[in-house]
Amino acid sequence: MIFVRRYKRAMNELRDSPLTGHEFSFLSYLYKHHRETASKIAKKFEVSPSYATTVIDKLIRCGYVARKRSETDRRVIRLTVTDEGIILYRQLSDIRRAYLHKVFQEFDDAELEQLSNLIAKLIQ
Repeated sequence: MIFVRRYKRAMNELRDSPLTGHEFSFLSYLYKHHRETASKIAKKFEVSPSYATTVIDKLIRCGYVARKRSETDRRVIRLTVTDEGIILYRQLSDIRRAYLHKVFQEFDDAELEQLSNLIAKLIQ
């Protein structure tokens, strides 16, 4: 857990973004899984629909996400990442990648494999 706290602190210091970790996670998921519904995101992140809506509303207010009605079923509202959201996602992803590279460059291949196996055990 110390690593997670350090990682979050480093990300907050490195990026000049109004997003929290959860908000970035939602943006990242939407970037990778285009046109999702809020309910599907809530299930994916195992959060309440109201919490997901709160996070999504902030992303929309910031201009990173937009709501679009489904063309096939007008009752369904899909979420898409805006051009501004794509730019922010890519910037933050580059920062994250550089930070992780810096942290893990001290590990040899055997240590990285062991760490990967331990993390896999934790999340199963």
